[in-house]
Amino acid sequence: MLLVHENSRKEQMMTSPSRSITVTRIAARVCSLLLFIFWGSFFIEHMSWFVASKEPAPPLRIWLLQFGHFILIAGYLILLRWEKTGGVMIVVSALLFFSFAAGERALPYIIISILPALLIGYCLWAEKKIHPLPVVM
Repeated sequence: MLLVHENSRKEQMMTSPSRSITVTRIAARVCSLLLFIFWGSFFIEHMSWFVASKEPAPPLRIWLLQFGHFILIAGYLILLRWEKTGGVMIVVSALLFFSFAAGERALPYIIISILPALLIGYCLWAEKKIHPLPVVM
């Protein structure tokens, strides 16, 4: 009897909107990890190519782009702990990095790259809508 009561209480606590927020948050984190692995592999490949190459070092512009790429992949990991900070880092660095690195073809890269930040943004918006802050007078 106690077990049935516990289950119904958990169901009440996990309403439909909060369940969808939880699922969306998990999807954002999984997406963030996958994009960390994907873009991180490109970062490592380019850095090893720059460092191991017998050709002259790339110009400063390329190193600055790599720094932007590093901030992007760091943002994916930071999003796992600090959602707002990581989301802002992802959006800003993706806009800057892909605007310069991909030029006219930047839009698809930006959209794919900021997907975890968009999902987290939705979660934060939905939570605020469900549980608005009390007005203090």
